[in-house]
Amino acid sequence: MRWILTIIAILGFLIALSTHSPGLLAFGIFLGLSCGVGAALAFIDVHIQANSRSEYMSPGEVDALKATLKPSSPDANSGRLPPPTPQ
Repeated sequence: MRWILTIIAILGFLIALSTHSPGLLAFGIFLGLSCGVGAALAFIDVHIQANSRSEYMSPGEVDALKATLKPSSPDANSGRLPPPTPQ
């Protein structure tokens, strides 16, 4: 789709450059700009999708996360200070 939009944008600008009619000039500029912006956004979308991670975690990642959340020993809270008492 992004290549189709790019080709249409180029054709729109070619129409605008080669015509003597004000109506076709406006149509070509509109077509070129709108399809050019659409093609740019499509290329940006492909680039972002190629560099992003999956939205979901694999079972191995979930297990590793659970292992980091478990306390290492039953006396894990023994090193904590008691809560402050009001005076």
